[in-house]
Amino acid sequence: MYAYNIKSIMNTALLYDPQLWTLMASTALFCATMTMTPGPNNVLLASSGAHFGVLRTVPHITGIRLGSTSLHLSVLFGLGALFEALPVLHQVLKYFALAYLLYLAYKLVTSPVNNTHVDDGRKPMTMIEAALFQWINPKSWMSTITLCSAFTLGGDGFWLSAFLGVLVFNLVGFPASFTWVFVGAAISKKLNTDKRKRHFNWFMGSLLLVSLPMILR
Repeated sequence: MYAYNIKSIMNTALLYDPQLWTLMASTALFCATMTMTPGPNNVLLASSGAHFGVLRTVPHITGIRLGSTSLHLSVLFGLGALFEALPVLHQVLKYFALAYLLYLAYKLVTSPVNNTHVDDGRKPMTMIEAALFQWINPKSWMSTITLCSAFTLGGDGFWLSAFLGVLVFNLVGFPASFTWVFVGAAISKKLNTDKRKRHFNWFMGSLLLVSLPMILR
């Protein structure tokens, strides 16, 4: 089976198939849409850009790409089949995601706003934390499953189109994520009073809670 898969991936004739590259163009558009539209990742990136700046948020973005890629590959190699066999694992993941998103929203709205305490115990999300978050992020699951199904070719072209999809998602997703970080960094210039910072934190926390219906439905 795996020998056949490798043979399919290495079939260079498929690289000249116009259908493949039309599909990859559509994949790039889909990835840009999913990466740049509001969701838990982008809310957290904007908040991090506002509070910590662009450079200190780079590990967060890198973690998103690593986590998304590991999830993407896992789905391709059969994680979906595991959830079919053991539905309880899916339920456990869903409620863990719900609890963690509530925790993140709480951390956002309770972030210190006084300049004398702004650095007390506060730090950007690490690369490992951001990578692990993708495994409970409902938007990451939705985009990954869509990529693995709707944006792949059937038959001999499946594995080549699937792995090109992983590549395209990272090539598009990495720079696209910076959009929200730059927005957050630009907003930070307006957060020059404790009241504005508090309102911003509550607004970002509220946006994060908007993603909860994606889990509960």
